[in-house]
Amino acid sequence: MIGDESQIEAWKQAKWGRFSASQIFHLMLPGKSDTFSVGGYTYIENVAREAYTIYNEEEMVESFAMKMGKVREPQSYAHLRNLIGFDGLTYHGGDNPVFDLYCSDSGVSPDCKAILPDGTVSFGAELKNPTGKTHMFYLRNVKDQWDLKRISEEYYAQVQMALLKYKCEHWLWCSYNEYFPFKDQMLLIEVKADKSYQSNMDIRIKMAVKKKYAILEELKNR
Repeated sequence: MIGDESQIEAWKQAKWGRFSASQIFHLMLPGKSDTFSVGGYTYIENVAREAYTIYNEEEMVESFAMKMGKVREPQSYAHLRNLIGFDGLTYHGGDNPVFDLYCSDSGVSPDCKAILPDGTVSFGAELKNPTGKTHMFYLRNVKDQWDLKRISEEYYAQVQMALLKYKCEHWLWCSYNEYFPFKDQMLLIEVKADKSYQSNMDIRIKMAVKKKYAILEELKNR
């Protein structure tokens, strides 16, 4: 158990002070009169603050839904494997998290990925374990990746950053709730690489990194 906890701790510290795929949507929302939205600038400042300070967890508050999502994730992973009939996925939840760098200041934490013999990734999956109410909404309203983008920029951006990092052509986005009839327990959406979106994302990450270091320089020279 000590080893497991140390791996999780190392993952948290690897993310500290870096932009992550799960929050990258903040950078994708345009401002009314500037490149980034108010939320985007707030996110950049938060990342800069982390980079400037010693690692701590004083502001890491998890909701009940977030905690339950983590509890149900192994079950959703097993369901996905059975559903697609493929056992070559490496699970990165639980005590085996990874933070794969996209650049030195950003990275991706995939839920699972299919790693080829040469070390490259052929595809992966993002697992969501929402409440019944939310899962029902997804079942009725998310038919393809464009519905996902329209309904949740957060999840769309997260998947596109994974595709950008691993240079894959497709990724799976999954919503799972065990209380539904079997055929509707998992909503499986194939998301393909959106090259124009990824190009914009790459530019915005570079701009955010530049602003992050400008803030750090300002703090160092005050």
